[in-house]
Amino acid sequence: MSDMFLQRMFNITRRSRAGFQKQNPMHTRNQDHEQYQAQPSSHHTHQHEEYEIASPEFYRAIEAALPPVFTRQTASHVMGGLISAKTFSNLDALGQGPPVKAKIGHKVAYERESFMRWLRQRFC
Repeated sequence: MSDMFLQRMFNITRRSRAGFQKQNPMHTRNQDHEQYQAQPSSHHTHQHEEYEIASPEFYRAIEAALPPVFTRQTASHVMGGLISAKTFSNLDALGQGPPVKAKIGHKVAYERESFMRWLRQRFC
């Protein structure tokens, strides 16, 4: 088969799939979900050291991973989702969150030193 013929077939197939997907959006969602399930997620393959919660190693690992100023999402990610960004938001609204914070645009940023003091008090 010639390259031109293969290219035309590829374009026709691609166009017909796009038309089918517009007619049947559930088909693509299911296919995407199946592909997602079949492929291992790259962000879940990282090797993490395991620490007992509230152990000195736990706090050292978190403190080493945090930048001097960071968002709620960063704090949640570094802690492995132990406390979600939404929980930090709720705690702040109740006046129970980390004491030093700054609002930058639509985001809230915490300062590492005060965050670590707050975290140690919270888990003791």
